[in-house]
Amino acid sequence: MTNDLKATYPTKTRRFPPALIAVSAAAVLAVTLAAPSGFANASADSVRYETRSVAAAGKTFPVKLVTVDLTDPHLSVEPVVAGGGIGTDQIFGAMMAASGAVAGINGTFFDAYEDDPLRRFPNGAMMRSGDVVHSGDGPTFAIGADKTGWLARWKTQTEIRIGSGASAYPVRPWGVNAYYGESSADQVVLFTPDFGRPVDYPGGMKIVVSEGAVRSVTDTAADVPEDGYVLFVGLSDNNRTYLLPNVAVGARAALRTTLVAPDGSTAADASRVLAAVGAGPKLVGGGAVDVDFARDGFDDPKLTTASGARSFIGIDGSGRLAMGTTPSATIAELAQVAVSLGLVEAMNLDGGASSALYADGAVVTRPGRPLSNAFVVKRHDNPQVQVVVNGSFVHEFRGYVENETTMAPFRGIFERLGAPFRWNGDERTVTAELNGRTVLLRPDVATATVDGEPVALSAAPRIVDGHLYIPLRFVAETFGAKVTWNQALYRASIDL
Repeated sequence: MTNDLKATYPTKTRRFPPALIAVSAAAVLAVTLAAPSGFANASADSVRYETRSVAAAGKTFPVKLVTVDLTDPHLSVEPVVAGGGIGTDQIFGAMMAASGAVAGINGTFFDAYEDDPLRRFPNGAMMRSGDVVHSGDGPTFAIGADKTGWLARWKTQTEIRIGSGASAYPVRPWGVNAYYGESSADQVVLFTPDFGRPVDYPGGMKIVVSEGAVRSVTDTAADVPEDGYVLFVGLSDNNRTYLLPNVAVGARAALRTTLVAPDGSTAADASRVLAAVGAGPKLVGGGAVDVDFARDGFDDPKLTTASGARSFIGIDGSGRLAMGTTPSATIAELAQVAVSLGLVEAMNLDGGASSALYADGAVVTRPGRPLSNAFVVKRHDNPQVQVVVNGSFVHEFRGYVENETTMAPFRGIFERLGAPFRWNGDERTVTAELNGRTVLLRPDVATATVDGEPVALSAAPRIVDGHLYIPLRFVAETFGAKVTWNQALYRASIDL
């Protein structure tokens, strides 16, 4: 991900079918790699919390600040939602505990005053590992695959093509994990596993998609499959006439996400967005105050003129992620605080009673209400490895390093190589074919079979969180692939 996306801000989890889950939908390849010395200590220092008094705008502001070294491969960042799924809220401390966060901050605005506890939907965009958690349009802070952060204005746009080839019917949902009310009969909405409960809104058909194919079409409540989504289609005359007749059980369904800039151009490769949260307004750009309420679509006096509890997120001059809170400031003052802290890019998050910060195992800024969502930092026991196959970023899976062996995802790699594979649940084997060679692998067995002959592996394939991982070296040695290692990004690139 390159920072040319700043041009959009002008100056002024797919898995195996249920029968296969026992082995996992993502096998992992591995290449032997020595982890850097002193790595554990480096990780311990990568998340820092401090309190500071910041002089800005002729005042002194108390600030609680967390900074994060995004290049530490033990760390990952992502938005999280309340335990009941999108549309619900949760006590902030419980959300942090459930997510396993080592640091976190409240995220985008949400419908906090909605009476229905299942309709307290977020207002801004959220993305995790290339997938849209919640659709949105406006100022967005993102972390890219190159482990840098930046600010842009974009709209998340999804499209589903139902069917095959030139006859595939395109469907463009209004949003992801949103709901536009019973009166919006023409709405089409995509619901993912982050929704957290069955889709049972009235007045629409539910198209259930799993493993890239339509599995059922129903007017009753539909569970969201772990390896797919549910498309809610309102029963307007338009949808009855044009959309629904093009949907058949068994039809292929291909989902694509595009990030659209204000001028209609593509703002970014969605697959290379590790994490994103949309809120606003923008505070800082290029190390200078950059507040423009009209540009960013804000006119509420609570934001434009009033003073209140504030939360912010951004990047400092050394490239570290910065997340912080201050108990009372206007947006204009908050922008000056961010500049005084050395931030080169910064954005306002939800504030007031939503302002919250978690660090050092405790809620250090306590919100005045339950929250819908947050942006968190997690620490992993093993370094996380990015995988790129023939230039395609494997966004849905990460590899990892264990005992100086890099384990990478089998499915994420073999799918991108165009290699068909199948799982035998009775024998607990996965078989793949590539370049005229047939490979058979078994979880927890350090020997593969290639064209009927046994081949020793540097480590046994392992199932982790429902996914199968195998040594990356195996791909290079078996298929003659070229593997390039980027130490700074902890990225293995496979070219075949």
